[in-house]
Amino acid sequence: MTDSLNPIELLQRGQAAARVGHRQEARRFLQQALELEPGSVEAWLALAGVEDDPAAKAACFKRALALDPDHMEARLGLEMLGSGGDALEASDELEAVIAAASHKLEQAVGPAPAAAAQSPTDDEESLTCANHPSVQTVLRCNRCGKPICTRCAVRTPVGYRCRQCVGQQQAVYFTGGAADYVVGGIMALLLGGVASFLMTLLGGWFFSLILGPAIGIGIAELVRLAVRRRRSRYLWLVVAGGIILGSLPSLALSLIHLNFWPLLSVGLFLVLAVGAASARLR
Repeated sequence: MTDSLNPIELLQRGQAAARVGHRQEARRFLQQALELEPGSVEAWLALAGVEDDPAAKAACFKRALALDPDHMEARLGLEMLGSGGDALEASDELEAVIAAASHKLEQAVGPAPAAAAQSPTDDEESLTCANHPSVQTVLRCNRCGKPICTRCAVRTPVGYRCRQCVGQQQAVYFTGGAADYVVGGIMALLLGGVASFLMTLLGGWFFSLILGPAIGIGIAELVRLAVRRRRSRYLWLVVAGGIILGSLPSLALSLIHLNFWPLLSVGLFLVLAVGAASARLR
């Protein structure tokens, strides 16, 4: 499916996958983009952001600097990595790091250009956040140039961006439509109903313990095949709801007949199957 994508599309998909935490998939897209266009500095920076190994991160930053020796973001990333920067996720250090990093970049290359309509006469020493006018900041979104504070900043593989720009790029990753929700919901309803009825027939909680996660993953994979592996932001929620609704007749039947063990079996199955399916589709 990705064979027909050009390097720019692969880069966009890799960046979007990184935004939603799918680091392995992001690496795959970015590596494919670099195979087609090894001279893309932005792709090397994005790959550095999703690499787990500090040595691999450093190698990506070095490749970016080899292509563009004056690229301050790559140079700063390498410096921060060398000083233990990959451990800077802690909340008590994040604000100081953002401020220090953006201050270094502004000293070196000047502030990022902002739209004239936003702040035509702003003094760069007294910028205020576009969303929180009472909060001073030295940070700008590196895509649209809007001033943002640490509460509005989203750390990405290529720098800090505002939530609006991140949301726009996530749309590249979520390619499913309304029909995918309908297909996923119907399949989860039917398969969840059949599986829960099977649990009532088996009647043992240990069967649910063993089969619940496997059935949940199986339902998720069948839904993914049915929607041609397109991703939708809330598909996991629709599938989870479908499994629960499909199990309601079996739960009601067990309650009516006051059958404790089938009720326990279906309840345990629901918890495990819904959890596994949701995790698979997120």
